[in-house]
Amino acid sequence: MSENLQKLIDQGGPTLLVIAAVAAIGFGLFVERFLSLRGVASRARAMDARLRDLVGAGRLSDVLAACNGASDGLNTVLTRGVEAALRRAPRDAIFAEMSRDARRLLGRLRRGLGLLATLGTMSPFLGLFGTVLGIMQALKRIGETGASGLDVVASGVSEALVDTAAGILVAIAMVLLHQFLKGQVAHAVLEVQILVEDVADAFARLDTRAHAEDADRTREADRGA
Repeated sequence: MSENLQKLIDQGGPTLLVIAAVAAIGFGLFVERFLSLRGVASRARAMDARLRDLVGAGRLSDVLAACNGASDGLNTVLTRGVEAALRRAPRDAIFAEMSRDARRLLGRLRRGLGLLATLGTMSPFLGLFGTVLGIMQALKRIGETGASGLDVVASGVSEALVDTAAGILVAIAMVLLHQFLKGQVAHAVLEVQILVEDVADAFARLDTRAHAEDADRTREADRGA
């Protein structure tokens, strides 16, 4: 196995090492992004349900604690909504405040996808470049030795095509990894957007209820006077 691998490396030359480096970078990027995205959607969904329950119960102190303790960068988004709610801002203003920070969060979630797609796109071209160099070297050897015939040409071309095969293989892997991460990001983005909308609605209802309670206290005070 090791002898065959060494033979492929010798046939592919420096270009094959470059393709291997591209594959290593792409796989490392995939692992980092996968670990960062794992569970974001489920935690956003759980936070959505928890905050709606707390706001519905009027437990503002618990709402503040839950927002401050949120993970995945959601704490900044939710705290912005709490600050707007405490100012008794209308629902649209609360939503706008949260959406601004949510867009920054979503941008961080999408980070790295473009690079992974670029690595997948450039891999076949690297393979083709290595193949062209290999064919040029094979033709040069034929010219120097004066050897000819189908066997000589086929041997040189088969060695040169190692880079093309490697580039295509890496490109397929990068595309599959990119599409998987793209689906994970889309799911996380959807859950964060739903969280922002639901929390804005919940804070708006809390503010409406607070206004109603203030009005009731005012009427009671007027009757007492």
